[in-house]
Amino acid sequence: MLLNRERANRIMDREGLDALVAVAPINVYYLSDYWGALMRMRRSFYNYAVLTRDESKPSALIVTGVEHLRFFHNPAATWMENRMPYVHPIYQDRRDFDPDVEDPEAVEYGMKWPISHDTLSPRDKEYLAYMEAHRGKASVNALYALKKGLQEAGLESARIGSDDPRIGPWLHEIGLPGVKISEATTLFREIRMVKTPREIELMRQVARMNEEALEAVIDSLRVGMPRTELERIYNVEIARRGGRGLYLATGQHGTNNNLGGVLETETITFDGLCEYQNYHGDLGRVAVCGSPRPDVVERVKALEIGCETLLKTIRPGITANEVTSTVIEAVRKGGFEGFFFATPHSIGLEHSDHMIPIGPTLPGGNGEFVFEENMIFSLDMPYYEIGWGNLHVEDQILVTANGAEPLTNCDVSLRVRPATPYGAAA
Repeated sequence: MLLNRERANRIMDREGLDALVAVAPINVYYLSDYWGALMRMRRSFYNYAVLTRDESKPSALIVTGVEHLRFFHNPAATWMENRMPYVHPIYQDRRDFDPDVEDPEAVEYGMKWPISHDTLSPRDKEYLAYMEAHRGKASVNALYALKKGLQEAGLESARIGSDDPRIGPWLHEIGLPGVKISEATTLFREIRMVKTPREIELMRQVARMNEEALEAVIDSLRVGMPRTELERIYNVEIARRGGRGLYLATGQHGTNNNLGGVLETETITFDGLCEYQNYHGDLGRVAVCGSPRPDVVERVKALEIGCETLLKTIRPGITANEVTSTVIEAVRKGGFEGFFFATPHSIGLEHSDHMIPIGPTLPGGNGEFVFEENMIFSLDMPYYEIGWGNLHVEDQILVTANGAEPLTNCDVSLRVRPATPYGAAA
């Protein structure tokens, strides 16, 4: 299970909530373990997940009728037993109805594919029996299926947190006037900050593939090589390992863009972001084609000291401000006096998988960033000096009960590659 149920219950209790309703695909996935076709399209309001605080009441997953049929083949696709299907009618229902006391008529599964009765296998017959058992149980659309899921859990007058409170007035309009929906986007992120064992395993895998892909990119470096090609190589290497590249940002000569070609003897920075089963990997490295300048070597050595200090500093309960100031001081003492910026962020289903400010909330408005056991984070350590060059290092790290466990190798040393011209034989 992806969901940190204990943490979710504790936060619901703190906020006085009877349930959570997820609308955003990543939060539906997080609550239910389910990742359907419409969610892959990032289509909101076509899947919902209801997590009840009272675990004796049924949590529910809302899916299309087509997806619901697929549970026959893969019943373990979600832990939620209450799986509420809906099917859009092929013909519009013209009959008037009163939403306070009735719903539109349930519709049949929309497509009636032909059946070859003479050649049915035993498994085919089981599938047809499954279809027949659920005939007439589908709602007319996703919102009505959500209404049914809330009613079956006794939540008609409940206090519910949702990552999209627009569902509140919609539910009122279709006959649930007593339900009270509050904004909970930040609560979802707060819950997700502390990872479950299943999430940690996924994060290990994405960290590993990101590291391997980025080293392959660095090994491909050639002087004059278009930097856009580096991102294509990165995306291919991630795909080979079963993931999806989101971006590879490269920077040279004090700028951070993917324009132009690789310059000889100038540092080039890499910031690679990818995902595997929706969990993110984030990694930063520095390389140079040709002989590095002495000041570059000195500054990268100082960054190495900063990363070593980070691993010794991290523990549950320490704040981001404490970590940042400690690392910056270590880098400066290591010989890089102009270094001034380092910032941590939790990472998981989002690049910044923690309580980031949204809406009217100002930076810092969610309180101090505090490291917790089983949080996974990276510490961004970029440096851009126009006319001098770029540096950027970061690694993916798990907070343990007593300290930190790197999920990537934390080898932030300068990668030096030959000044081979682009197009020349390797």
